[in-house]
Amino acid sequence: MWQEYIITAVTLVLTVSVLPTIRDRHAHIPLATSGLTTAGLFVKTLMFGSMGMTYPAAGAGLGCLMWALLAYLRSGIRERLVPSPPPTPDSTVAEFAVGDD
Repeated sequence: MWQEYIITAVTLVLTVSVLPTIRDRHAHIPLATSGLTTAGLFVKTLMFGSMGMTYPAAGAGLGCLMWALLAYLRSGIRERLVPSPPPTPDSTVAEFAVGDD
């Protein structure tokens, strides 16, 4: 059916539109937004798959993966799951005071 192709095309365009946000290190997406979108796309993937609509299911699955990646990278959850190492000192060379002899 032609509707499957329209659903797939729109889903892929919306998925590709997320790429700049994934690449932007300073972007912040609330976890509620990215998490709910990921869950919704997962439900759509299962729904389309159960109806035999392979292409829309694949498109929704790809969108689900992209939003899950966005949630991991840009919601702050990565910092909570994987703490960053402690900051290193600016210099590793020891400094000693030199006195006049």
